[in-house]
Amino acid sequence: MRNLMLTTALIALGLPALADDAALLIGVERYQDLRRLSGGADVARANRDLRDAGYVVTALTNGSARDTQRVLGEFMSDVGNADRLVVGLSGRFMTDGERTWFLTADARQPSLFTIASTAVSLESLMAVLARVPGQAVLVLGLDASANATQDEYLREGLGRLNIPQGVSVVISPPNLTDDVLSDAVARPGGNIMAYVSGNRRLAVQGYAPQVLVLQPDEGTPAVQTPVLDSTLVLWERAQAANTADSYRDFLSTHPNSPYAAEARRRLGDIENDPLRIAQLAEEALNLSRNERRALQQNLTLLDYNTRGVDGIFGPGTRGAIRNWQQTNGFAQTGYLTAEQISRIDGQASRRAAAIAAEEAEARAAAERLDRAFWEETGARGDQAGYRAYLDRYPEGLFAREARAALEKLQANQSQGNDLARAEEEALNINPVLARLIESRLDQLGFDPGPVDGRFDDDTRRALARYQAQRNLPATGYLNQPTLARLLADTFGR
Repeated sequence: MRNLMLTTALIALGLPALADDAALLIGVERYQDLRRLSGGADVARANRDLRDAGYVVTALTNGSARDTQRVLGEFMSDVGNADRLVVGLSGRFMTDGERTWFLTADARQPSLFTIASTAVSLESLMAVLARVPGQAVLVLGLDASANATQDEYLREGLGRLNIPQGVSVVISPPNLTDDVLSDAVARPGGNIMAYVSGNRRLAVQGYAPQVLVLQPDEGTPAVQTPVLDSTLVLWERAQAANTADSYRDFLSTHPNSPYAAEARRRLGDIENDPLRIAQLAEEALNLSRNERRALQQNLTLLDYNTRGVDGIFGPGTRGAIRNWQQTNGFAQTGYLTAEQISRIDGQASRRAAAIAAEEAEARAAAERLDRAFWEETGARGDQAGYRAYLDRYPEGLFAREARAALEKLQANQSQGNDLARAEEEALNINPVLARLIESRLDQLGFDPGPVDGRFDDDTRRALARYQAQRNLPATGYLNQPTLARLLADTFGR
């Protein structure tokens, strides 16, 4: 049950007609893992005023995902044919830029693919509120100073709210949410727009006519069907584009529209948005593809993973830039200035020089070991020494010299073997004498193998050992001195 997404709960539950007006109040002040939010639970204080105004109120404070799912179900059962819908959420919010979630009390450090299990989708809530255009208000208690980056995809705060037509979203500090609901939304004759414009700490997005009264004075009809401004369609298009140009175009043609103030506010937000300013500053640098590749290489060299060196500044590169900016005391915009590029280049150059120095030192140490080993092996000029060196350093400093010397020794040895073989053949040893020689080697303990009159490899090795022990040339072949000594030798080893 805990893993059931709360957004699904909003869509799947039925909508029986049980109440004319419905309100949902959820406030979280104490989180299990996240920071405490002062005033987060204040939104529930508006419970009585909303009930007195005729709303069926569902309220929850510091609730878990399971508790939140339950009250969402209760709220949906009250929506039905409601003429007015009010939702107040106060706590911590998380966004990926396009979507926004309200976190429940048991939300842990969320990720893009796990956040839905302990959070409520604002997009889903607004879709429910859109059932009563012009009579739907969403109050968000937001800590405006909370904008920490959770990971590469999530940050704390509100994203770009895609607000349906006729839904008003009031953004308030957490400790003022109950005042908005009690003193404007639930107050008879209370003009929500006037209340918001009279408090600099409040802001409204979405449907923002000059007058919005949800609770009429005594003697007036309980529900007033809103007359939507004729420019609403154009305003909705401007909001959908959500660009500076779209708001400028709207203001140029409808400067006196009820939405003009909100258009000016949004235009100001875009033009003064630190991220946008940083983005425009980087774009003004006109970095080429090769310059972007060089920056990615430098960041990678400094251990900031850009997830590729392709000259394209995607999420990986932007994340690496933000991490570098955080380490170096700059605002974490993910966009670079000329000064920052120069600093990155300088740091990377210093790091490259340090790496080159480390590599040079390592090579020098390796060469010292190589030379020391050569002095103890190949430099002694024998075949065993050359082989030992090449086994250890096949590509070493003296490998070419060792191979040439070894080839020369082997060639000389081959030539010597030819001469020794010729000397043995000149002795014309018959099978009887051959068996006698093998028998003699066996008696002397040199293990010539079977005594069969055939000089095989075992016989040759036995002869070489005998010759070496008797200070004769150790060729493994018989010559006159070896034969005479062997036949006369009566002593074992």
